[in-house]
Amino acid sequence: MIALVTYPYRDRETLAVHLVGEEVELTDERFAELSAGGFVDLPPAEPEGSAEPVEDDSAEDEDSGDVAPEQPAAEKPANDMTVQQLRDAIEAANGFAPRRATKAELTAILAAL
Repeated sequence: MIALVTYPYRDRETLAVHLVGEEVELTDERFAELSAGGFVDLPPAEPEGSAEPVEDDSAEDEDSGDVAPEQPAAEKPANDMTVQQLRDAIEAANGFAPRRATKAELTAILAAL
């Protein structure tokens, strides 16, 4: 089973460190154990919407030049946001913000959404 790491952890069997956003192969039992601890979650379903938004994004980029400058501008306020504001923004985007995540990890999660 493929799982997405939501909170960094060190695997007790291999001693490998798995970081946020990494996809790992787990047995069903190990997935249940790690997901109960909030370390992993199921990855989002990508095949359904991955082809169409790419075409839509390229069409929007060609139509207006304002789209590209907005993306870096959205990242800068994330650095100025408090931890609580980052958590609220992640949850508003239907993301998961682990309680023990640092501000840098929350910023990375928000950027990935």
